[in-house]
Amino acid sequence: MKRIILFISCVLSIFGCSSDDTSEPINNLENVTNPKYTLKEKNEPNDLVYTQEYSIDEQGKITSESYTNFYNPQFSYLSTFEYNGKGQVIKEIRDGSTNFTITWTNNFAEVYNMQNQKIAEFNFDGERLNEYKTEFNTNNVRIRKLNYDSNNNIISVENEEEIFVEFLDYELPKRNPLNLIQSIGILRIDYNPFFKNIFRTEKVYPFEGDDFSQPLTFYEYFYEFDSENRVYQIEDEKSLIYTSEFEYE
Repeated sequence: MKRIILFISCVLSIFGCSSDDTSEPINNLENVTNPKYTLKEKNEPNDLVYTQEYSIDEQGKITSESYTNFYNPQFSYLSTFEYNGKGQVIKEIRDGSTNFTITWTNNFAEVYNMQNQKIAEFNFDGERLNEYKTEFNTNNVRIRKLNYDSNNNIISVENEEEIFVEFLDYELPKRNPLNLIQSIGILRIDYNPFFKNIFRTEKVYPFEGDDFSQPLTFYEYFYEFDSENRVYQIEDEKSLIYTSEFEYE
């Protein structure tokens, strides 16, 4: 999404267990019905960049999303979502108009924009997202393949050629708060909604491009928790200038 200032790899962590730990995660978000996500300026915590408030039904499906952009109010919106009989999202209605439609063939989803152009496709194995392709409406289709550990946590992502990023030091008792929006995850893929638990380290492989290059880099993530041991605040070495904050009702 063009207004996403932060690639929310804020998919979290602290003092982690390794991804080989087989203990059962504590689902301390199971009764949440109205989560709220806020992005703030790190050095000016009273300066809000945007907020996103969600409503969740009894089946754990997102029914609405209210996005408020404080820097560019013209980008604010209210979306509602429709599902088929299998609980798969099939439509996003934004400010009264259809924004995205999704067609499903078993566990294969195709996403179309308001001009009825195909923009993405997603392959699932049950609820596990295995592969997706985006940017069909450009000349540069992006392919991503996801690799999992035995706890169903994403441990690495491949492009069409090789692994380019790994996620390390998962803490299994801590659930990723953005996993709450998994039911609309194919429409909010940059939020990392398919990451189940939180991780401490993101390992980005070296990259050599025409315009820039990047060495092997490790980004650390730092978290604060509320009184119920849920992720409350996130800062990380990747975004640097922003703080992410979560509230739960």
